[in-house]
Parts: sequence; C-alpha cells; structure tokens
Amino acid sequence: MASFVPEPEDPKLSEIFNPGHVVENLTAATRDEVIKEIVSFVANKGMVTDPRWLETALTERERMVPTAMPNGVAFLHARHRAVDKFPRQFLLLARSAKGVAFGSPDDKPTHIFFLLAFRRDQAHLRWLARLSWMCRRRSFVSSLLRANNAEEMSRQLELVVEELPGNLRIRS
Repeated sequence: MASFVPEPEDPKLSEIFNPGHVVENLTAATRDEVIKEIVSFVANKGMVTDPRWLETALTERERMVPTAMPNGVAFLHARHRAVDKFPRQFLLLARSAKGVAFGSPDDKPTHIFFLLAFRRDQAHLRWLARLSWMCRRRSFVSSLLRANNAEEMSRQLELVVEELPGNLRIRS
C-alpha cells in the first residue's frame, strides 16, 4: 500500500525574493528586448545556469500565448519546469516606466513584469494565483510604479503578500 507523502509547503516570499531581484528601470522597447534584458539580469546574478535556454523558453511561451494581463502586468515563465537551470528558485520583479506592448488583452502597455522560476508546478501555480490576485489591485500596481527604488518595490510586494486572502496565504 502506498503511503501518503504530504506536499512540501510553498516557499515564503523571503525565500524566493529580495530587493536584489528587482530591475527598477527596464530600458527595453519591445517584447523580445524585455525578455533579453531580464534574462541578462538574472544571468549576471547567477540565478540561471543556461541563459540561452531561458531566453528561448520565455520567447516561445510569449509567442504561444502572451502572459500580459490587463492593468499593465505580465507573468513571464517557461512552459515547463527545469530544475537544473536554476541554482535556486526565485521570483523577479521588473518595471518599465514607459511601458512595452506585450500582448495584453486590453492592448495597453505593460509596465510590471514578474519572472517566476519555481522547481515544482504546484508552487508555480499557487504563486501565479497569488500574483494575479495582487495585481488585480490597481493600488498595488500603482505603488510599484511610484516606488523610488528596489527596496520600496520590494516592501510593496511584502505588504500585499500580508494581505492575501485565506485560500492564498502561505502556510508557516
């Protein structure tokens, strides 16, 4: 008889994100340039072992179905988990003041980009649900756009994580 093995808990925000995971001012003007700039950032920080793979995976995912949502936010991620490509799982936040056409259903520019790099599909899906809930709040997106630096952007994310509804909370 197979024994039940409980699912490991989702990583806490502090385990996957810090102010060093913020690109304050993307200079990219196109979708492909955004992907290149974000991949270059994580590669320079040693967050990915195969930048070429990540750039290709993100580009293919965006061409299949754009990850941009209304309200100026996109959730970049590879279609399939690749544990060997990331020394540690992480969440990255990037901001473009001028915005980029990224395939949003409302045809408005995308200003906020999250890159999700998780080891397990379940953690990926639950963090994607959390981020989607957070970003539906215009006040949160506006606070990220108004923030003066990476520390302020990071703090805004920490604050909104504390406000997650019960079904999206991270269990301790």
